[in-house]
Amino acid sequence: MFALNDAQRQRLMQGHGFGGEPLPDVSSGPVIVGSGGLYSTPNDILKWMQWHLDRFGEKDAATRVADHSLYLVRDGLQSVTGMDESGHMDAMGLAWVGMMPKGDRPFILQKAGGLQGTFTYLAFAPARGIAVYVAINQFNFGAAMATATLAKDLIATLAPR
Repeated sequence: MFALNDAQRQRLMQGHGFGGEPLPDVSSGPVIVGSGGLYSTPNDILKWMQWHLDRFGEKDAATRVADHSLYLVRDGLQSVTGMDESGHMDAMGLAWVGMMPKGDRPFILQKAGGLQGTFTYLAFAPARGIAVYVAINQFNFGAAMATATLAKDLIATLAPR
């Protein structure tokens, strides 16, 4: 959902600023709806990750293929800004940063986000059936990058190429 009711607001993970101070939750409004500002629950995130990993499922198969497809390859681009923080962008899809297989690490689709004192990171290897989701509740760029690295390393360990 994009707007919380009072009961949902009571369960919201509190975000914190760079110094550890609690930050208020401020609605992001309609401008960001296409790229963020979405509230979810852990159970809904698990269902969403399962949907992405259902590579042989017939339900929504065409949607999943379109969602996982990469449309812009990095090769030949003059510059790429703001896409490598969580891992080297090899290509872009419909919001996913695609990372081609490297060493033992399989192909990974990933997305990082941050808003109002929280950072989130999702990475999954669709051909291996492995997904990792991490949420931290403080603006801490070092911790956010470290969790992204840990998630990709975990995928490589659990589902090597």
